Parts: sequence; structure tokens; C-alpha cells
Amino acid sequence: MAAGAASATIGGSDQSASPTTAFTGHLPGWLSAVTLLAIALGAVAANALNVYSGALAFLALGVTLPLAWRRAIVALGFGIIGFALAWAGLSDAGEAYENFLLVISYWIAPWLAVSFVDQYLRRGQEAGALLADRSRKGWAGLVSFLVGAVVSIVFFANQSIYTAPVPKAIPAIGDVTFFVGFVLAGGLYALLAPRTKEFRRPA
Repeated sequence: MAAGAASATIGGSDQSASPTTAFTGHLPGWLSAVTLLAIALGAVAANALNVYSGALAFLALGVTLPLAWRRAIVALGFGIIGFALAWAGLSDAGEAYENFLLVISYWIAPWLAVSFVDQYLRRGQEAGALLADRSRKGWAGLVSFLVGAVVSIVFFANQSIYTAPVPKAIPAIGDVTFFVGFVLAGGLYALLAPRTKEFRRPA
């Protein structure tokens, strides 16, 4: 991170260059090649974790395919989708990537809020059995997540593709979708979860 910040602040770089070129443009030729190789290998290592966790997600859905098949489906399916999205945003990679990061923060904030509040409410309880109990219906978490995500995006999102009413009326507020989604989803789940039969059932 420090190297990236230093590379971005060094004068003389081409502002229209791609992020990778801007990052390696100040380095000697051999070090630039080694850096690009490290970036490529790092992407492979990071996506190996994504493929594994994606394969495990099939278990949560009740899909009983062999692990190798699940890994292959995740790698091929999302690899094709990711390639198509990357190709579509190639003309303006910087802005497209920024919008992509914002979209990630939009959905992950309410998801994290529900997870954190659930852990807090279940503190001191053994929750391991919840993973195998298919009779549980966690509608409170789903409703809280959806309400937090939808309300925060519709009213507070601030992107080049879509500007919500609140930042349009008050530009100085910026993009607070992450915070609104987190607080709204977490607060709603804290109210709904203790009232559900599913939540009160002993683990």
C-alpha cells in the first residue's frame, strides 16, 4: 500500500495511463517485470480463496455435487462473468473499478451488520448446530439485509451511473450508502430477530 501511494504521488507519470502502468512506470525494467509477475500471482492466490469459498456456498444451498465439480462450476462460471465485466469496463478502467468497489460496499455493509448483530445477540450460546439445522428460517436476517441495502442505495447512492435524491439535494454529504446500510440493517435485525420463533429456539 505504501509503495502504491508513493508511486501515485511521484511526479512525471502519465495521468492517462492504466493503473498498472502508472504503478510500474517509475520502476527499473527488471523490477517492473517482477512487480507485474507478483501482481499476477497475487491475483491467482486471492481467487483460489474465492473459488474455495464459492464451492462451500453450494453446501449452504444444499447442492451435493462433488467438491471438484463445485470448484469447477464456480471457477468457470464466475470467471466468464468476471471477464465479461472487466472487458466492458476496459475503456474507462479507473472509474469502472471505483464504481465496482462502491457496489461491493453497498451490499456488504448491511450483510456485515446483520452478521455482527446476530453474533452479539447469540453471545454465550453454542451456535455450531445452526449450520446443520435446515428447519430454521432466518427471515429476519434476510428482511433486514434487503431493507438496509435497498433503502440505502435508493436514497443515498452517489455514483456516475446513479445519484440518489439525498446526495443530489446535498452534494456535500458525499456517498454515505455504506454507513446508512450498515446502521439500518443492523438496527432492524436487532429489533426483529429476538421476536422470531427461529431465534428463540435453543441451539
